[in-house]
Amino acid sequence: MQPTESYPMAKDRNYDYIIAGAGAAGLSLVWNIMQRKELRDRRVLLVDRSLEPLRDKTWCFWDDSHVPFRDLIHHTWETLAVRFPDAQFSETLKTYRYHCVRSDDYAGKILEMARECPNVTLLEADIDGFEFKSGDSEEPPLSGRSDRSDEILASGKSSGSVENRAYGESGGSVENRASVENRAYGESGGSEISSTIDETNISDKKGTAVMHSSVGTFTAGHIFQSALRPPGFHQLKLDLSLLQHFTGWHIRTERDVFDPGTAMFMDFDVPQDNGVTFVYVLPFSKRDALVEYTLFSPEIISDEAYRQGLEEYIEQRCGLAPGSYEIEYTEKGVIPMEDRRYPARYCRNVWNMGTMGGLTKPSTGYTFTRIQHHTAAIAEALSRGKNPPEKIMSPYRFRVYDMLLLYNLHRDPETSVTIFRELFRNNRFDRILRFLEEHTRFDQDLRIMASVPWMPFFRALYGMKHRVLTGA
Repeated sequence: MQPTESYPMAKDRNYDYIIAGAGAAGLSLVWNIMQRKELRDRRVLLVDRSLEPLRDKTWCFWDDSHVPFRDLIHHTWETLAVRFPDAQFSETLKTYRYHCVRSDDYAGKILEMARECPNVTLLEADIDGFEFKSGDSEEPPLSGRSDRSDEILASGKSSGSVENRAYGESGGSVENRASVENRAYGESGGSEISSTIDETNISDKKGTAVMHSSVGTFTAGHIFQSALRPPGFHQLKLDLSLLQHFTGWHIRTERDVFDPGTAMFMDFDVPQDNGVTFVYVLPFSKRDALVEYTLFSPEIISDEAYRQGLEEYIEQRCGLAPGSYEIEYTEKGVIPMEDRRYPARYCRNVWNMGTMGGLTKPSTGYTFTRIQHHTAAIAEALSRGKNPPEKIMSPYRFRVYDMLLLYNLHRDPETSVTIFRELFRNNRFDRILRFLEEHTRFDQDLRIMASVPWMPFFRALYGMKHRVLTGA
């Protein structure tokens, strides 16, 4: 890829920070750096294959404490609903609200700010790999071309950050884009991800981080990347691996159909032929909504199968025959749901972010909020002259919970739907969201676990004992 008129060749080759990937993680880090007065003299390069804002993702979340721009929240729902073949539950949230942000709004706002910031340079180029060079030794270039994020997420850019709902939290995909919290929760149970700043392990200031791209080589003191899988990705320990894959249609109708105050969080009252399957509906008005057909399974299905699933649901549930509504745009995504533990660094002085940093919550695919916390913690560390957070994984007990649910989703989809039914039957929605956000205490966790069938989790505990006993 060659530079464009909008984003010409960067004149400088050396920067303080390079941000490789302009998905949710890269954009959020740029924003956090621009907000820190201590970092306003740092030269920043933001690079991706394309910097054109696209409406191809919807990022949803319920913890809005770190959202950069509240005015970018496209819609908020106070009520959530879930449906099963034999039951339906809905509840107006007391503590949280369910929000969504559109990727084009988010990217457009932050890129506009970046273009006006004198210390930020924007560059369109392919990202080919990274390495670390020092005066004493040189590590060989670590090419990531064969491990690009777009091979993991069908909806991600080939050189962009992988993260969200996966919607990040929309319940949707990942990128899709996520957060490390930079505050203590005390008795509430701790942050969803540890983001302790390493006060002693300062990056090697005698060396330089190098990014290889389609338009040449660039160097920086720190590189933050969400574009390429870490070296040795396929050698990282992996016992459980599923995909959360989906296709969503934003449809517009000619008559009132939807309730814009209620989001259908998960509708399991659909055929379960290819793994755990549900439909996710976000109504933006009475006449337009995002309807998303989602599966948890080892393999993706064909485009025709997604289309058939969506058409049947919209006709049966909404009373809309094919052709009686307009499809304004389509979202697609594939989010990894696995117990692989990603390293914090790609190599020395090159840090992983987003899904490439392991921020996607394995059991849900939510990433957006986790990205917000993580990038805030990175900017905080940089402003203090410290290393970015090394520990970005969830606390041990939540990693175990994720493993146990993944085990059941993989081995017994039918029982997994029953687990979800009893979870929503026996718990307030706010409590469930707090648990998913990893903000609960252990005694609260036990009450939630006691509300669902326990035998499947004992079987999973036995099946995964080798991981549980070695740190998950």
